[in-house]
Amino acid sequence: MAQYQSFPDVEGDSRTLEKLKALSIPDLAGRRFLDVGCNEGYFCGFAKFRGAERVVGIDHSRFYIERARKRFPTCEFLAQPWGHLPEGPYEVILLASALHYADDQNALIRQIMNNLTPDGTLVLELGIASSPTAEWKKVSRGIDERLFPSMPMVKEMLSDYAWKWIGPSVSQEGDPVPRHVIHVTRKRPMAYLLMQPPGYGKTSMAEKLFQPAGVRVISGDEILHLVSQGRLPASKELTHAIRIDYSPFRIDSTVRRLFDEGHGAEFVSLLLGSLQEDFALDTYVPAEHRNSVVSLIKSAGFVPMCFEWERPGEALLPMEVSFQAAENYHLFLQQARVEGSDPTQGYDKGAQGFVDEVCWLPNRVVIRGWAVDARGRAPRVLSVRVDGKSFLVRAYERQSRPDVQSHLNLPHPRYGYQVSVPLEKGSNSASPGPIEVRAGTSEEDLGVPLRFSSNITTSDGH
Repeated sequence: MAQYQSFPDVEGDSRTLEKLKALSIPDLAGRRFLDVGCNEGYFCGFAKFRGAERVVGIDHSRFYIERARKRFPTCEFLAQPWGHLPEGPYEVILLASALHYADDQNALIRQIMNNLTPDGTLVLELGIASSPTAEWKKVSRGIDERLFPSMPMVKEMLSDYAWKWIGPSVSQEGDPVPRHVIHVTRKRPMAYLLMQPPGYGKTSMAEKLFQPAGVRVISGDEILHLVSQGRLPASKELTHAIRIDYSPFRIDSTVRRLFDEGHGAEFVSLLLGSLQEDFALDTYVPAEHRNSVVSLIKSAGFVPMCFEWERPGEALLPMEVSFQAAENYHLFLQQARVEGSDPTQGYDKGAQGFVDEVCWLPNRVVIRGWAVDARGRAPRVLSVRVDGKSFLVRAYERQSRPDVQSHLNLPHPRYGYQVSVPLEKGSNSASPGPIEVRAGTSEEDLGVPLRFSSNITTSDGH
């Protein structure tokens, strides 16, 4: 029989090396590869060379199969028709210069696609006839007549799949129609992910973009509400995490807690349910957990598309920051009332915070706490008043307070302070006088006195 594939030791009718380059075969390391119409196994040998775990080639011709076995003994070669493919599935299946030999070309494509893994690829090289209509054109090749599809027919044949035209293939002498390379994969449903924080307009976007297009919108807020009411089954752990302080006005806090406690995968599972079609997800997901959500949705068979945009206007403050600001203001008003001062005086000035610890030593007092101004800055200056004497401290030990950073959603934890001021000789540490600490960015920008923590620690240093 005529030599078709070309090897270094023998030249055939096919420019096989150039064809290999044109095919653009996907990565094969650790994967399973099937060549339908393998001839002498050139491409099977390439798959093994590239680290494929299993390589199978089939061909009608026993003559070529015997040659293939001799050239590539570590590959599997079977002389058989294409009506029943070797048991798969396969990550990559190659059908090169062979589709026109099939009695039912559409059926062969369907059979091959059914033998691919969910993420598998059919590398299809085929001749395409010139015609503006969807048709199979009978083309004389000299030795026989075969049916070749027009490009509109190719589109019709592959309409149930996702496919990409890679480019022209390598022609060979006597070709009646030009050859092309197409990569075909299974279609997967799309997941349009709207995971921005509250106040970004996720629901409005979903209603305007996706509902009119007939894309189902899944609301994370609704799922949380159903679980909190016991109307959607969930594990005891997830149900408890949602019910702790559930409120439709604090969805962000609930979502963050359930992700931080490791319930994210179950939450995503509830969101997906039994979905198998395109959908849009309208739910807040903390930024640090979004990649894991994308991975979970991808592993469920969807193609995730993340939408991110900047919020029009000023971003909403985190709920815990707003709550703390309200509490601080209430305490500030209480203190101003007790002291008989104007509650608006100094409201925008200086830093606010707490005194957490006071340690009286024989000749000095050490004070620890934290402070931050309205713009999220640590103070540069502290004013300490002890026993009627004031000290302006420009250099003090800054301490790390991750608890403050987390609670107020601050950019760093360095808001703690430790300051040591001297005591006059004869001061009685057992009966200390009043202490007042103020903080600010400058001597002229000192705020109201810092409050003493409800669980302040006081010691005499012994």
